[in-house]
Amino acid sequence: MARRQTSAMDPLRGGSRLGRLPPRLAGKALGLRCGPRLLGCVQVIVLTGAMTVAAPAAASAATYHAGDTASLQAAVASADAGSGASTIELSGGEFLPTSTLRISRDLTIVGPSSAPGAKLSGGSVSPFPSDLLLVEANGKLTLSNVELTTAGGEGSAAAIDDFGSVDLESSTVAGNSGPGLLVQVGAAATIRNSTLSDGLDLGVVDNGTASFINSTVAFNKGGGVYDTGGALSLTNTIVAENGSSDCTKRATASDHSLDSDGSCGVGALSRTDPLLAKGLRNNGGPTQTHALEAGSPAIGAGDDSKCSAEDQRHFARPLGRCDIGAYETGAVQGGAGTAPSGTGGGSNPSVGGATGAVVSGHGALRGARRSRITFTVRAEVGHSSATFLYSDGARHLVLRKLTVRSLAIDGRRGVATLRGSGETSSRRRVGVTVVLVSHSRQRSLRIRLSSGYHASGRLITGSITFVRGAGER
Repeated sequence: MARRQTSAMDPLRGGSRLGRLPPRLAGKALGLRCGPRLLGCVQVIVLTGAMTVAAPAAASAATYHAGDTASLQAAVASADAGSGASTIELSGGEFLPTSTLRISRDLTIVGPSSAPGAKLSGGSVSPFPSDLLLVEANGKLTLSNVELTTAGGEGSAAAIDDFGSVDLESSTVAGNSGPGLLVQVGAAATIRNSTLSDGLDLGVVDNGTASFINSTVAFNKGGGVYDTGGALSLTNTIVAENGSSDCTKRATASDHSLDSDGSCGVGALSRTDPLLAKGLRNNGGPTQTHALEAGSPAIGAGDDSKCSAEDQRHFARPLGRCDIGAYETGAVQGGAGTAPSGTGGGSNPSVGGATGAVVSGHGALRGARRSRITFTVRAEVGHSSATFLYSDGARHLVLRKLTVRSLAIDGRRGVATLRGSGETSSRRRVGVTVVLVSHSRQRSLRIRLSSGYHASGRLITGSITFVRGAGER
């Protein structure tokens, strides 16, 4: 069915593209969809589908496995009915929800960390236009290893409509009819190692708080980031080659980022062509990405101290170097090839495993009081320095600058044990022991400090990767 074509200056649908207001808030509490490009409101109805998930609805945390659209919709409904945090693990393949997926509690949706990946397509959501994912004011959504596409409608419905809290990790939001991400007033979103690109509308509408780390916002016809007074933070991030403008106002905070038209105010690499490959491609990993072409000024220009150990594809970044954006040139796929040489210094730590073997990982586990503990680590056998950042907000702990005393990697068992010392935000040195586990479906982290602090748990998002060393089979 052909869609009605509207003029860029249609007063009934919001006027000019950059002059229009963002989608209205009226009627959301009643489940109504209203927007400046709609003449009225339509009610969004959630259909749960058949229950084929692996775990039943419960009054506490649960994990569900969804292999098709019906089981995904049923899992979201069951998680919404529970009282605790829940996780939905998607199989590879395409999911075609027939109604908006509403999130009112703490929910993690995670796809496979390698190809074939999971894709959520919004083309079947009715009524048109509607959000594909709607995070309500008390909701918290963590989305990892997923592609979102063909969702929303121009100026009125988004792929992700955020009234609460969203963590977007290692995902691609592309080819959507409406904004890729709409952060409403009072809402917050953190986008890490992700791509928002090639949309027919805006990449992001920021009316709340949006923080981008090693992400790429590019080739969106309506513009990159439309900011009406929200807080925008850009770290190691590319905002480039978007229609109209990359940003409608300067970023609130920027660190080692790049824009192509000067509108985001990122500093040295403002008004710079990043030499991004045009068109999303399968460059490895579970989601499509835009590669950096040879000679790109984004190569090696990121802040390594704030860089994730892996790029969007879950390829290990070279030690001591960080590209701007979601894609890292020269990154090594886990489980294959030899490790990069690195630049370790000081005396050699004691080692276990082949020289040059690498463990890298990043992600989040559950902390106290519904908080998240986040970490990034990359350590190489034979080197005393490591990329390390660990943050437990609920217990006011931040660790960085890890010096390695010993590192043992058992790739066959999927276990790495790292011992050394780290520096807290108050510059205090503490002894650190970290155990990373990745085998079968289990991914977990355990950490203990000489101060008595300890934490452990399964990863709710992210990955842990082992890269073989030279001569290892």
